[in-house]
Amino acid sequence: MKLLAFLGTGGLQGYQRAIYRWNGSDYDTEYVQEAFAHWLQPEETCIVLTQGARAKHWDALRLRLEPCTQVRAVDIPDGRSEAELWDIFDAICEVVQEGDEIAFDITHGFRSLPMIAMLTIAYLKQVKGVQVRYVLYGAYEARDANNVAPVFDLTPFAALLDWLAAAKMFIATGDARELGRLSEQVQNIAYREQGGGSENLPRTLKNFGNAAGEVSESLLLTRIPRLPETIRNFTEQKQQAQAEVQQWARPLAPLLDRMAAAYQPFQENALATHAALIQWYFENNHVAQAVLLAREWVISYYLHQQMLPPDQRQAAEDALNERAKRHASDPLTKLWSRVRDVRNDLAHCGFGRAEGQALSASNLRRNAVEIVQQIREMAQTGS
Repeated sequence: MKLLAFLGTGGLQGYQRAIYRWNGSDYDTEYVQEAFAHWLQPEETCIVLTQGARAKHWDALRLRLEPCTQVRAVDIPDGRSEAELWDIFDAICEVVQEGDEIAFDITHGFRSLPMIAMLTIAYLKQVKGVQVRYVLYGAYEARDANNVAPVFDLTPFAALLDWLAAAKMFIATGDARELGRLSEQVQNIAYREQGGGSENLPRTLKNFGNAAGEVSESLLLTRIPRLPETIRNFTEQKQQAQAEVQQWARPLAPLLDRMAAAYQPFQENALATHAALIQWYFENNHVAQAVLLAREWVISYYLHQQMLPPDQRQAAEDALNERAKRHASDPLTKLWSRVRDVRNDLAHCGFGRAEGQALSASNLRRNAVEIVQQIREMAQTGS
């Protein structure tokens, strides 16, 4: 583990002693970084400091830290301009390596430095696979009459950016897999840190997360016949997890009803339902899935129109192809010809056609728009 901590100047009086308390353990020091190094026993402690902080405190703090950890000074400018803020970003990026586990002390730091570092670490979580184990704040100003200062564990708030990214993915694409993964992670972390024997532990978040992931997988892999079953299971798991979400996964709470509303219309295997799902696919930027389902919808529509049993899909497809060969001009046959050609071009990834004949991406999307619109109209009018 690597401890990343800021060191300020401490103002005119410097840093004052306090008894810092975290998880029932006390440590008496004027340097909260020393307390964190004692508790966490990191392999390396990186002290981020300006020249003013180095001159005033570095030598004393380094001597305190060296008995329990490797110590490294990370020099940064004061952050008085945008250019200097980017220099701070670069300095932190250089310290953090691929896959590092980070404990982050945000107690001290001039102006906006802790916030910049937090955002930088959130960025590095994505590009370098960094794991943020702790975000800690030694609340000197909250000390009691016995000079005991609590340490606040702000780690759950560091995960807000993860929830933000997951929420953005869901809102943009309808894909709830990352929201589900974070829900499962909350339960896993709670059991790891508190032990499985504790009574006050989440017990429904993993099932909810798994159900959310299953719905998204079914949608993305177009498992349409099984979709109603997975949505009903998701709805049941959502109801069971609602109270625990409020306690353990609050960033998810505002999205629960939105998730349910997004999936609720698709709980039946019916023509109107599948037409709405084609529209949903397109609106959520899943053009390939919209076209794939559109082809199946036309076959289902023909079966319904001809009052044929559902297991006659191959016969229906053959009949539609025969009508297309005769250049029949009815709307259903014209739609079938178009959907079939676009679907084949898409399914074969543009291969198998003479050079220049494969549809461009923009033409694929334009065709998909018109196909979706025609299916919507046919579903509404029945013809």
